[in-house]
This record gives sequence, C-alpha cells and structure tokens, in this order.
Amino acid sequence: MLTAMSTPHPDTSEVKGYALLSYLHGLQSQPRTWAAVLEALAPDDRRFFEEPVFANQWYPRRHLHALLDALEVAARGSEAEFRRLGERAAEFQIHKIYRIFLGFATPAMVFRRASSILSRQSSSGEFAVLEEADDHLVGELFDLEVPPRLPLVIAGWSDRVVQMLRRRPNPTTVTQLARGRYRFLVSWT
Repeated sequence: MLTAMSTPHPDTSEVKGYALLSYLHGLQSQPRTWAAVLEALAPDDRRFFEEPVFANQWYPRRHLHALLDALEVAARGSEAEFRRLGERAAEFQIHKIYRIFLGFATPAMVFRRASSILSRQSSSGEFAVLEEADDHLVGELFDLEVPPRLPLVIAGWSDRVVQMLRRRPNPTTVTQLARGRYRFLVSWT
C-alpha cells in the first residue's frame, strides 16, 4: 500500500476548519476517491480526518499537507484531480445565497475579497490581485510553507468562480516564481 508522508510536515501554520471542510466535502462527495485518500493517509492523519472537523476551530496546517499528499497518491499525480477539488471547494464556500451577488460582481472584486478572507482561514500566506482587465486578472500567492499542490487547487477554485460570474474561463495558469511564490493568470471570455 502506498501512503503519503508518514511524518508530520514541519509547517507550523494553522488552517481554519471551514477551509478543511470545503476540501473534505469535495473529496467525500466522491466515495472511491475518498476511500483511496483515507488509505493513503498515515495512521495519525487518518484518525484526524475520521473525527469531526469544526468550521470555527483552528487546526495545524500539517493536516492539510497530509490530505493533499494523500490525494497525490490516490490520484497518481493527476493535476486535474487537484483542479477538480478546487472547483468543489468553490461550490462549498460560495453558498447559493451569495451567488445572487455574483451577478453584480466583477472577477477582480471577488478575488480581492477572497484575498482578504485568506488571512481569516490560514495563519500564513498572502494573496494579492496585481493586475486586472476586462478579460483577465493576475494574482500572486506568497506562502513559504504552502502545500505543493495547493496552487492547482486554487486554480480550479478560480475557474469555478469565473463560471459562477457567468463568464467562460480559460484554464487558470500557475507559475512558480520562487519558493512559496506563485503567480496566477485567471482569464475568461
């Protein structure tokens, strides 16, 4: 049996339960994938994810590392699976009632708001919108301990949000600029 990292990741940051729940909901909505992720988790991490996660509680971010490492094993490295997880997380995070307001918003407004929410969902990391135009925006994430596949999850989240804004997304591109620094080109037609 392949398992993800068996020792905890050294990341000392914390993540809010709500963020974890959005990823858990996305994974648990696919029973085979969730079973494979559970199997790939180290025993301590598996026990953590078999217990309730509470939205307003802070948790060590090493559990998010473990979850994404296990998805990497379960998905055999498929980038598409991480993007799909981001899409499902966006569905979870942006409730139907908020979708009404998306009809009046621009992508830049939504992404600027999302960047302010990041600081309330993770104890490390910053996201900023650097450039905006009628058909694209450029954002940048800086987080030295970001889980390696999280930028792909963010790309999937971005594409789904653009769809919710009634635009047709081009697949978001992610470029690693340096350790912990990623640039996102989110574009649409």
